[in-house]
Amino acid sequence: MTLKVEVVTDCERFSAVGDAWNGLWQRAGGFIFQDHSWISGWLAGMRGRREMRLRIALAWDDDRLCGVMPCAIHRRSGLRMLTWAAQLFSDYCDCLIDPAYPDVTVFAALWNGLRRAGGFDLISLQQIRPDSQCRPLLGSQHLLPAERSERCMRIDNQWPDGEAFFRSLNKKGRNNHTRGKRILAELGGEVSFRAVEREADAAPLFDEILELKHAWLRTNDPGSALLGDDCVVLRAILDRVWQSGMARIFLLECGGKIAAASVNFVYRGRMEAYFTAYDAAYDRASPGTILIVEYARWSFDRGLNYVDFLRGEEPFKFRLANNEILLTSFSGARTLVGQMAISGHRWLARRRQRQEPTTPAPSDALEEAVG
Repeated sequence: MTLKVEVVTDCERFSAVGDAWNGLWQRAGGFIFQDHSWISGWLAGMRGRREMRLRIALAWDDDRLCGVMPCAIHRRSGLRMLTWAAQLFSDYCDCLIDPAYPDVTVFAALWNGLRRAGGFDLISLQQIRPDSQCRPLLGSQHLLPAERSERCMRIDNQWPDGEAFFRSLNKKGRNNHTRGKRILAELGGEVSFRAVEREADAAPLFDEILELKHAWLRTNDPGSALLGDDCVVLRAILDRVWQSGMARIFLLECGGKIAAASVNFVYRGRMEAYFTAYDAAYDRASPGTILIVEYARWSFDRGLNYVDFLRGEEPFKFRLANNEILLTSFSGARTLVGQMAISGHRWLARRRQRQEPTTPAPSDALEEAVG
């Protein structure tokens, strides 16, 4: 079997392979973060940024697309770093490989195509699940797993419906839910929960949800990138994914006003909770936690297999989750400059461990690459 590898570097060609990509995504059972609409939204939001160059490897068997490795090159601290496309905004990163083809053969073709195309010094491939298609193969490419890992927690469905799930919560959890809704009613009026489906115009809701998030960040995390250019990218991604039909907006409303909102993805029998915001005016009622319980009930009433909270170790996840996975990263160098940068980073890290107060901090790019 001879595969032809193409490395896409421009948005026009990326758009042109959309149908073939979506067909492969369906066959490979990919996550939403590898869907063509996700990366299309990311590209729309990133348009005009000079520090990013697209590098997407495609493996073709005649006119059948059998492999995709979606990557990009970012320039940071003078170094050119290869990452997954949309890595900053994606919780699970991976390639797509047609199950009718050998994983090793397709992945080797994709990776060799990227290396031959070049243009990068460092490699930093993050957010890789233990069951991803690429994970067993990255180690064979002289890439090293990072020492750190990220936890992703979820609620696996063990109940016949949402009410049974709610009854399985401990007494304190159920009482807090009821008490929170009572406080909400006292603060603002009638309390309601609803799911906004794909047919609705989501643009006004996205604007309102993002403004709630910005209000919270301005008080609690004024340096957040979501208060700057990253918000433009996030909004572009959400707009494209909404058009794909896989997104839902879940709202907890109080007197007709949004107390908490969550943008989640529902597809292939699962829910992924991606982006949440709430109105600080209702903080005393813990509206975010109330909303989570409500959309979990909604999910299990519809027979979904699990509710995935994705990355992060917020306290509520420990209270509700009954399963978790660990994500890892792989890093390496392609050029002598990259090798020297990694060696220098490790030398500085050893000095820091000896508590040298004058040691300069490693660059953000190296911290990301080496982990």
